[in-house]
Formats: sequence, structure tokens, C-alpha cells
Amino acid sequence: MNVRILALVAVLLPAVGFSQTWTVRPVPSAGETVARVVMEDASDLVLDVTNTTTATSDARVSEVSFVLPTGYQILGGLPAEENPNWKVEYIDANERRITFQSTWGCVDEGRGLARNETARFVLSVVGPSNRTTDNTTERLAAGTYARDQCDGTSYTFNVNNMTAWTRGILAANVTLVPRVLAVNGSTVARVVVENRGTGAATVSVDNPTSTSSVPLTTVNKDGGRSVAVRSAGVFAVNLRPTAAGAVAARVRARTSNSNAPLVDSPLANVGNLVAAADMDVVDAFAGDQVTLRLIVFNTSTTNAYTQVRPRAPVPLGNATASLVSGPSPESVAQLAPGASAQFTWRYQVSGAPGASYQFQAQVDGTLNGSAVAGDLVTARKGRIVEHRVRLSHETVSTAATSLTVGYTVQNRGTLPIYEVKLFKPAVNYFSVAASGPQAFGDWNVYTDTTSYLWESESGIPVGGEATFRITYSGFTAVLADTAFRHRLELNQGWNDPRIRVEATMTLLAVTAAPDVERLTGVARDGSVTLTWDNPFNHGGTLVLRAQGTNPPNTAPTSGVRYAVGDVLGNATVAYEDEFSSASSMTDTAVTNGTTYTYRVFNADDQLRYGPGNQPTSQGLLATPRARVAGNPLWCYSVGLDTTLQPVTELGVGIFSSFNDSVVATLTHTVNPSEDGAERFRPVKMAGKIATRFPVVPLLGRPGQQWIVVGDQTGVPAVLNAATGEFLWRNNTLGLGNISSFPVTQLLDYANPEYRTTYSNVDLAIFATRNTSALNQVVALNAATGALIWRYRPGDLGMVSGGMLMDYTTNRLYVPTRSGTSAATLRVLNSLTGAEVARLELGDLEFGVVRNATSNQILVTANDGRVHGVTPSTFALAWTVQVDSASQRTFSHFARPQGRGFVVSRTNNTVERYEMDATNVPKLLWTTPVENPSGSFTLNQNGVARLYVGSTDGKVHQLELEGGADTGQVTVGPAQAIGVPTIDHTVSRLHVGTTDGRICAFPVPF
Repeated sequence: MNVRILALVAVLLPAVGFSQTWTVRPVPSAGETVARVVMEDASDLVLDVTNTTTATSDARVSEVSFVLPTGYQILGGLPAEENPNWKVEYIDANERRITFQSTWGCVDEGRGLARNETARFVLSVVGPSNRTTDNTTERLAAGTYARDQCDGTSYTFNVNNMTAWTRGILAANVTLVPRVLAVNGSTVARVVVENRGTGAATVSVDNPTSTSSVPLTTVNKDGGRSVAVRSAGVFAVNLRPTAAGAVAARVRARTSNSNAPLVDSPLANVGNLVAAADMDVVDAFAGDQVTLRLIVFNTSTTNAYTQVRPRAPVPLGNATASLVSGPSPESVAQLAPGASAQFTWRYQVSGAPGASYQFQAQVDGTLNGSAVAGDLVTARKGRIVEHRVRLSHETVSTAATSLTVGYTVQNRGTLPIYEVKLFKPAVNYFSVAASGPQAFGDWNVYTDTTSYLWESESGIPVGGEATFRITYSGFTAVLADTAFRHRLELNQGWNDPRIRVEATMTLLAVTAAPDVERLTGVARDGSVTLTWDNPFNHGGTLVLRAQGTNPPNTAPTSGVRYAVGDVLGNATVAYEDEFSSASSMTDTAVTNGTTYTYRVFNADDQLRYGPGNQPTSQGLLATPRARVAGNPLWCYSVGLDTTLQPVTELGVGIFSSFNDSVVATLTHTVNPSEDGAERFRPVKMAGKIATRFPVVPLLGRPGQQWIVVGDQTGVPAVLNAATGEFLWRNNTLGLGNISSFPVTQLLDYANPEYRTTYSNVDLAIFATRNTSALNQVVALNAATGALIWRYRPGDLGMVSGGMLMDYTTNRLYVPTRSGTSAATLRVLNSLTGAEVARLELGDLEFGVVRNATSNQILVTANDGRVHGVTPSTFALAWTVQVDSASQRTFSHFARPQGRGFVVSRTNNTVERYEMDATNVPKLLWTTPVENPSGSFTLNQNGVARLYVGSTDGKVHQLELEGGADTGQVTVGPAQAIGVPTIDHTVSRLHVGTTDGRICAFPVPF
């Protein structure tokens, strides 16, 4: 964006050949009669420009330049979406000027505006706060002009003749809860009005009006009240919609001498089969992914809808929105009376800064055999941005005190940010502690009556971010959850326009305490240790213990104190504290061999208890056991499925995952009381983790290990294996679903060709499993997350199983599901991502692996075949038809063993194959194991054994020679047991269960 001084503009203005030949008019927003901006607040000033030359003149307007009045800031501007063939040519922040030009050239027909044509422009402005009331005579300043940039003709404008806009002192926003309700149901419009003037004002709100044909009856509302400067007034209006349809509540706040701009609530839906649409991100960077959610609710008390299915959302706006995945689920079989369902889509959005994205959604269903369509509902509008802020606390209990909030400013613009100003949020609701804002690094902080200002010589670099912290001593109570704006101004340099960003913080009207988070447990000999995170509204903890697998069935009563040993329903109080920051307890009043189920209830200072639903309402299972043969040394409980194979750091500990979290436990052979302890608290990813992950060293970080992991929302990341801290996360790639094992190619182990190409880079490689979008493979810089190469051929199937990296040849083997292409095994050059070969090997659900003895690539297909591929030629060396193609044969990939392999089969057997004289694997033995998992081998003192999980709740030990089942250990009741892993340095096996435990056993059994 060019910045020019006014003198240059004057040179461009030749003598004017016409009198008034164009007009500019401020455009009122919906429901208004005048255009309005708010003092000291970012406002959109919409201007219509019309070419009013006479019929005998062929003058065109292809450039317009607006100068704002003294005291205004120009933040930026855009041509309106209805006339996209214009652009911002330059902005002069100091002169308050913004100039637009037609993007059509002089040789194009239709450049700019012909006679009687109109174009609309949206200016983002900040009006000065120097009045106690509205100023109704705000107009553009002298120097505003229009011209034809092709023939050089310029047209002046008498700003005194233009329609004025109004600058007022009140800003308002409104929410509506609930947003899905029956006809004649009750909903509440909650209006937050902020005073930007220079003195107190008595504020009231008008009865809301409807934005559609749905009438809104005001039942009652809060009366007027005085709102001080920089304060906020909160007003509740109880509404009753008396007809079906989609509607928003339009609300005006006013004082005796000033009106706030009209504001609309998010769209509500009234009727029987109703819906509400929302987006998780409304300030996206180009390339970000956003989630659209459609909540569907059956308000009927008698009717059940069947086959409830969302229609494809309709994108709105001028940004590009590409579907990544969804809907999830595709449909709901039945929606009973009073029941709800959620459908989500994932979109990647891109476009120029300021481009908007929005979605309309609709649901269909069947009622008594007839098709029923819901109303079309619209989500809030989002925009592509270059800068944004994220709050460490988006919701806060008003009971919290001395709470430090972090404002993380993210810079994706073209210049560093040297100043960050936080305007004081509503001072009557947010009390700042004496310590106030905190300086850090080379950022100095200053305070005045309206704001806090951080300044730095180095600033926030392009692509970087920084967190600015301020401690609030307390918050004013609210009668219902209320969202307040927190506004920041960013400065890139004196001559550059300021940048405004904002986020909301919701103060909660607490009716129950929040739950603890990240509840885990470790069962050892004679004890169970529970660990959790306390929420910010915490005064104490109550732990209930029930014997057996049924969770405690009676919640504590708020206001009632309990003591250890008290009985509540089927449970006993195992622990209680009050006015405590404890986040762990060890229960020794347990019996070895007995299973217990725990629920942990947070209590606030008023002795209000949380729901106790962490990790789920089913609580946490734990079974202490004596450290004797056949029993686990310990079991770590998380409450959700942990059957993914653990990853071993030899002699140190293991890593695993459940749902969206990475976990790590320690191996402590000397001190049993520390054995199995957490290495770090569970680390949450953005979505579910669907595969195990590698733990590797990285270049330039000696003595450290790093976890390379991706999730089903498409976010790859690298974590410090010692601390769980993120080295980086990349959510800008638009990957979709990552469900396959990531692979790495590390410089320290690479061949000369790799070292020539990448002299100081390790690669982390991820592949996608998308059902409704193109799949891809990406290689990232393992130290930064930056994209190195991307393979997206347009016909790549879903990648479910792990890829294989061949360091010797720099080849990457990618197995894919069938359906998209018959070529289901792709071989890529790992240095460039270029495709080297493709093979048609059938539906490949499982990972490919290398047999180090035969130097062949083993490929396990769902049609009952195992293939051996020669890596030098990519030719098939052999194919073994293990079973008929008519059924799903394998439960896991074929694990290399000797020159052959071992397979776990869905027919309740484990089989070993070995090469015969013709170099084709032949069956050696078959051993029955109920629904076996994948296997793992241990060779100890010359005796090789195979270990495999089973749905009988056990791990089986098979002799590699002959396949005899020579021992089992019981992990838990009958359930699926995952793939084990073995730490041969300490002779331990680790394995996960469906009921959420990871257990350690000595081996051999």
C-alpha cells in the first residue's frame, strides 16, 4: 500500500473543467435514517459515490479520494462487495486520506463510473471522543475529490453540500439466548451499552424490533440507568416471538442527547424443527480453517423427526471458502421431542485482507412420512485479517480475583508491530490490580486514563506473536453470562494507519462451579493417585469413590460440607478439602484386586459443586494390584480409549494419547511409588489424535526428544517430550484430517543426497484422511513447521495407515484407501515430493513397513493379501493370499519377522509366515487368539516371543518358534486390548485398553 503526501495529491489535480459532477452520500445501516459512527471506536462509514455529469458530457469517475474531518483516524477501507472492480490505491494516515481507483484500465470499456452510475465504499474510521452528545453535522473535509485517471480530468466537491453523518457517544452490542425456541417461547436480548463520551449519561434501550416477519413482543425490560465514561450498562429485555421463522432482535440504545447505532442480535430460529448456525473463527488468516456448526433442536413436545440431514451450506461473501470435511455426522436417524443434534463442517478460507466469509445453512427432516424443511439460518460474518488478538481467558467467573489475562497479538501483516495499546475495558466491570499491565522483554508499558500502551524497539515481527498481560483484581457480578469487548490498537509506524483488533471476554453468572480438568489416575500396589487441574473458580475438592465399574450415582449438594467416609448413594467420600489449592490426592483406603470408579467435584468458595463429569460422567476406573507375577506394575487411567500403541523411550518412560490429548508417564524401576507417574500433564491438541506418533531427536537440540503428532482437525505439531510444551503448531496448511502415523527424515541419519539438498533441515511428513476433499502429503521443517513441499495430485485416496520412509533411497511409501484411485500405493521422492511410482495393490488401510532382513516393503491389503515390494524397482516380489478377498482379513499390518511376517487376523488367529525355497512366504503356524491386536516381539536370552492383545481383556505371549501360547496377563475385564510395546532395556511391556488405562507388565510372563 503506497503512502503519499498531500502535496503529491495536489500535483495530480489539474484545473477543473466541470462544476459539481459527482456526489458522495453516507449510507445509513439497516433500520437507520442517518449514517452513524461511534466516538473513539472503530466504525464502518459507508459512502455512495455517484457520477452526476450532464447527459451531454462523457466524463467518467475512475478515482475518488476522501479526506476525513479533523480528529478522525482512517484505519482502512474496501470497495463494497457489490462493486468489486475498485481497489484502495493509497492511504495517508496523517492526512486522513484514502483513495480508491477503478481496476479497469483506460482501454477497458466501463472503467469507473459512467453518468448516473454509483459505487459504494466502506471506510473503517475512528471518530474523536471530544463531545458529550451526538454531532449530527459530520462531513468529509476539503481536499476530497474525484477524477478520471485516464483523461486527467478532476472534479472538486463542495463538502458543505453533502449529507452529514452522525458521530455519537454510545456503542452497543446485543446477544439473544436461547436462539432456538418454539413459537411463544421466551428469549432474552442482553444489551451491553458502552459510553465513549466525556461525561456520564443516562442510558435506556428501546423495545427491540424484528428483522423479519416474525413479531417480537417485549414482555419486560430493564429501565434506564446512569453509565459513566468508559463504563458499560447491561440491559435485559425479555422477548416472546409469536410466529415461526428466522429472526434477529434489532435494538437501539439511547440517552437524552445521543443514540447508539442500531445493532442486531445473532439470528434466532422459532418453530418446531429449528436451527442456529455459528462459526468458531470470525477473524481468520488467509489459509486458516474454520468450523461451521449447525445446532438443530426439536422444540415439539410430541413429534419426532427422522432422517434429519443438513443441506450443503451456502457460502456468502467475497472470500474463498473450500470445503475440507463435513458434514459430521451426515445425518441423524431420529430427533426425539426436546432433543438436539449438531452438524459441523470444516472450511479453508482465503482471500485478500478484508474479504468476508459467511454461511447459510438449512436442515431437512421427515415427519410422519412427509418431508419437512427447516428455515434458512445464517452464521455471523467473518473476515480475512492480517492481525488479531487471542485472550487467555475468554470466559471468567465474576468470583475470580487477581486473574492475569494474556492478550496474544498475532502479526501476519507486512510490517512489524512496535506499539500495542489496550483500551480499558468497561471499568465498572473490570477492575485492574495495582500491578496492572506487565512489562516484558524490551516492551515497556505506560498507562493513561483511557488505555495501557506497550512499546518496543524490536516489536512483533512479521509472522510472529507476543502476549501482553494485565492482572485484574476482580469483576463485577452479572445476572446472566455477558460478553464485553476488549479493544486493542496496533501501530506499525508513525506514517502507517493504526490497526484495531478486538476480542470478547464473557463474565459468567455462576450457578454451578466449573469442573476440574485433565483428571487422571495411577493405580499401584495398595494405592490410587488422582491428579487434576483446578479451574479458576476453585475453593476445594470432593472425591467420591464407588466400588465396581458403576460410577458414583449421587452428586453432592451445594452448600453441604462432607467428611471422608460419608456415604452418598453408591459411593463414599474418599477425599475432601476446603480453601485449598491441592490438585492431587492418594487414596490408600483401597484393596488390591478391587476395581473402583472415581468422580471428582470441584467446589467454589460458596461451596457450589461442579458436575463431576471429568473426564466423562462415567468417572475414572482404577484397580490397585500387588506387584507380583501376572499383575501390572501400575496402570495409568485417563477414562477414554487408550488402545493406540504406546511409544517407548527406552528406560525412561512411554508416550501415548487419548482422544485429543498426548500423555507421558515415567519408568522408575527403583522407587515403586514414582513408577508410572506423569512426565507432564496431558497436552491437548485441536482435535482427536487417531494414530501413534514418532518421538525423535531434532537437529541442533542434543539430548532432547521431540513428539511429532497430528490430529483430525489437520493441525500438525511438535512437542518437547520432556515438558509437553509445543515447539510449534501449524494451523495454516488446510490439511483436514490427519489419521496416519507421521514420519520423519532426519539429517543426522540421512544419505549424502539428502544432505546436499537439505544441509540443516529435518523433515516431518504428514498425510491426510479426508472423505470429501482432496488428500495430500506435506513435508514440513521439523524445527519450525514451515512447508517444504506438498504432494496433492488430485487423485490421492485417504491415508489411514502409516507411511514408510526409506532413508537409503530417499523414497516415501504412501498407502491409501481405494475409491479415489486404483493406484493405492504411491512412492514419492522424499526430497521433493515428486511422484516416483504408483502401484495398484487394493484397498490399503494399514501402514507399510520394511523387512530389514529381506529388504522388502511389506504391504497389507484389505482383500486378504500381503505383498512384498522390491524397493529398487518397485516391482512385486511376491503376493500371499492369506484369506479370501470377500472379508476383512487383518486387524493390523503384517509385522516383519525373519524373512517373513506375522499377521493378526479377524478370524481369531495369529499366524506366522516365512520364506520358502522359492522366496515366497509360506504359513508356519497358526495360534488361536480372540480378536488379536497387532503384535510386538521380544528376543531375550536367545528366546524370541510375540506379544498380542485380545478382546478377552488379556495380553497373550506366543513362542515365535511354533506359536505356542505360553502365558497371559489380565489387563482388565473382557474388552479390546491394544497393540503392546516393549522396553527391552527394563523388560517391560506397555499396553492400553478400551476403558482408558495404560498398564505396565514385566516380561516374559
